[in-house]
Amino acid sequence: MNTPIQNEGALSLIRSLGLALKIQIPLIQELSSAARSFCAYVKARLVVVAFSLILSTLAGCSGGGESSTPKAQGLSASAAPVTASAPAAPTPTPTVVKNEIPTDRPVLYWLDELFPSKEFSGMRSLIHGAKDLPSEKLINCTVRVETNRSCNFSEIPLIGMDHSAPTVDQIMSRVLVSHDWMATRMREILESMPAETLLMTRGISAIVISYDIRPSFYYPLTSTIYIDPNSLWLTEEEQNTIDPAPDFRSEFGSELLFTVPWRYVAAGDKDIRALERNLDSVTLTTTSLFYHELAHANDYFPPESLDTIDRNTAIQNLSVSPRSSLLSGTFPLQSRQMFDLAEVSFGGETATINEITLTAEDIAYEFSADVANDFYNYHTEREDFAMVFEEAMMLYSYGVNRDVAVTTLPQTSNDCADYIVAWGQRNRVSGSAIKPRALFAVTAVLPEIADDVENLLDTYSPTQMRVGEDYCSNIFLDATRSRAMVSDTQPRLQLTPETRLPYQ
Repeated sequence: MNTPIQNEGALSLIRSLGLALKIQIPLIQELSSAARSFCAYVKARLVVVAFSLILSTLAGCSGGGESSTPKAQGLSASAAPVTASAPAAPTPTPTVVKNEIPTDRPVLYWLDELFPSKEFSGMRSLIHGAKDLPSEKLINCTVRVETNRSCNFSEIPLIGMDHSAPTVDQIMSRVLVSHDWMATRMREILESMPAETLLMTRGISAIVISYDIRPSFYYPLTSTIYIDPNSLWLTEEEQNTIDPAPDFRSEFGSELLFTVPWRYVAAGDKDIRALERNLDSVTLTTTSLFYHELAHANDYFPPESLDTIDRNTAIQNLSVSPRSSLLSGTFPLQSRQMFDLAEVSFGGETATINEITLTAEDIAYEFSADVANDFYNYHTEREDFAMVFEEAMMLYSYGVNRDVAVTTLPQTSNDCADYIVAWGQRNRVSGSAIKPRALFAVTAVLPEIADDVENLLDTYSPTQMRVGEDYCSNIFLDATRSRAMVSDTQPRLQLTPETRLPYQ
């Protein structure tokens, strides 16, 4: 027989066990819930990692780019890295207020994954529709896209799925901006752009313009182009709203002994970056940027594919065959050395001892013997496609010539006079070996005008630059025009790393 003390002890033990169970049951439930959340998070991260490994590119565009060895398939291919070139400008102080979106949990976004060194919370808080239309769905599918999801085409259809010949108003309904002046300027530019540029918007779902985008880029998993507003501003007030941070690739390749500068040359032998900044000149530079980024979009979603896309398909699950892969298969670039050097200059790889010793003359021989119209073509097959298309279209739409050269890379000066030409050409795209590549790209993107572009290119041929003279002097390819005329007719540009990079 138990004593009262023993009975009380047993009861105490029972009460303790009951209390423990009362505590533990919800705890177990909570742990189970936490485990499920953790598994979901891991799953999401694995998806991100998988895409990152497949995309291996945007580090803006996206800015970085995929491997120089062409091997992308469908939407697993990289979004194109991009960068808008412009004359060096005073460094303004941004007047941007970054209002963080409150959250009680960490949220991972695609843009943050693509650009680990950038902070896009300002964009996400400031972004809004260019027109007074409901834009929340568009924003959530382009700017606030979390890494564990992708929108489908019923949520953000390609413009060409709804409009076979998009108007300015229809395009503007898909424009998102961080500042109202960007919407105003975008409309003005669209109204001034060639009709073929508007046609190319069939291949995108949206245009995002934000103060903190640099470089411009296209991202296939949102079917959207993201535009650096540095090509759009007209006033100092507008410029001061733009983040002055340089393109993260600016110093890539600085250890090399050569560079490959480029420029668009308008009538009168003027670098378009040296033209007075007005709506006409801004439209010109922005159109070249759009030709490049929209070429990326139409590479993935060419006109003939628009009627075959299932609107209920998530964008990331759609299987596509980029036309750029066909270009590289039909008219491949040959120089392994140029592919490797492009990874140094645009991908941030460390140059080898051998690469550091290569001279401008070495590169001139290697580049001129191949069929690329620009050094950037070697970065990815996507860029190869966009670069050759862009040059052909700027010549067709505006009669604007494009120069590309191989020069020395001065170590102590950025003055154009110190960039000595080892080789260079104007309108390289019209050469017999490169013209078929350009027509391939134009036919894929704008079959409506392919014959007209071919007829135009047949009237041109590349013009050689004068070896041994500086890059600025070589803007005058008429031998009767002297070097001294340069300073009298146009500014002597400082070839900063940013201006050496291509538009994208």
